[in-house]
Amino acid sequence: MYHILKKRIKNTFLLLTLVFSSPVWAVVSYQNVIDWVSDELGSAITIESGQYGQSDLDRVRNLIPPGYFDEFDFPELSMEIMPTNRYQAHELYLNATKKFSGQAFLSKTGELENYTAGMPFSREQILAESSQSSGLMVAYNQIHRWQNFGYKVDNLTFNVEPSPNGKKGNLVESVMLGGGHVDRDFTMFYHRVYLSKLASKPKNSYALDVDGSDELFFKEYVGFSAPFDMAGMKFVIERPLKQSRGDQVNSYLPTERRVRRLSARERADSWVGTNWTLDDFEGFSGLVVDNDWSYVGQKNILHVASSKNITPLLHGPDSLIPLDRWQVRPAFVVEAIPKWKDHPYGKRLMFVDQETYTIMLTMVFSQDDTLWKLFTTQYQYSDNIVNPSPALSTPRWRSSVAINIRDRNGSVGAATGPSEYVEIEPSKVRRLFDVSNLTSGR
Repeated sequence: MYHILKKRIKNTFLLLTLVFSSPVWAVVSYQNVIDWVSDELGSAITIESGQYGQSDLDRVRNLIPPGYFDEFDFPELSMEIMPTNRYQAHELYLNATKKFSGQAFLSKTGELENYTAGMPFSREQILAESSQSSGLMVAYNQIHRWQNFGYKVDNLTFNVEPSPNGKKGNLVESVMLGGGHVDRDFTMFYHRVYLSKLASKPKNSYALDVDGSDELFFKEYVGFSAPFDMAGMKFVIERPLKQSRGDQVNSYLPTERRVRRLSARERADSWVGTNWTLDDFEGFSGLVVDNDWSYVGQKNILHVASSKNITPLLHGPDSLIPLDRWQVRPAFVVEAIPKWKDHPYGKRLMFVDQETYTIMLTMVFSQDDTLWKLFTTQYQYSDNIVNPSPALSTPRWRSSVAINIRDRNGSVGAATGPSEYVEIEPSKVRRLFDVSNLTSGR
């Protein structure tokens, strides 16, 4: 039963739900953020590498959007800003991009047509098109960014309540170096596998040799192993190539002993009690055609593009700010407005890395155009590796943070093990992602 699940999980990582001890900040409007993005003089500001603290915040003000900036204002703030690095995709992806350059196009309904593999649209195309077309192009480049065969990761997930007397639970002291008290924890496994549009499979028509690869883009699996009352809970999500068909989301609850298919509207509900919905993972994981898109502009922002930590570290009053090394990264800024009129979100504003096409920051606005949520994602690269293998050339997900500005709480997810982008055998795809297998085990 989905209403039961909403009190519990997330994707594949450490999950914290926090209630802030800090005071309520000033209301930030959509126009406040647009004005910040449009500040060309501020965009020209350069910043030196080095260590930055609370007293240095004014120097980085134009690199952190309004509403997010206030979250950095605490005495213990420690930000290491490193030089901006280049993170080029593997040559398999670059070769596919070159081979199919200029072939993909947008249909009248916003679907991606005549796309085979690689990056669908060039920077020149994005900057030359209308606002609507450019927004869609950035969205499809983000979805089809270089990710090899997809990734898998084991995770520990937990909820956090307010810290009594400023103390926090010792379960996650190695991750949460600031405030926040752990209330509940659980363990899960996540795996996404791309079945088609694979730059890694040029000799197999850019697809895996599995049933459904001619109709499906990817499959996702989420499985829980602890605690006891959640063990055996599983999800399989299938994303079609033709987005207008919609995702198929199947869930299995051991207590119900049956597989249930979630409705499209449930995608907009809180994902098992967190600040994410099914469409919010890694900044945006929904269907492009479910939104009206527009290109807003370009902006440099601070982002943890390549974490230096083995395990993600978070600090601040509520352990919501990464204690890590940051880079100034150029972003395409795009807006997405849900087409479903009853959607709880008014709009999303996404900051997409212009080189890797990962989403560095998503800002969610309420129907009244006030800032509601912030989603940030932290990645890691293999540094100092010459000609890395496909599995080591990807931006590897390490953690995600959701800050609920309106309700003053938050959620955090962090990988406890490596995010692996290795090839998967077709036989294992059939076993792991077969909906009929959801009832196996407990």
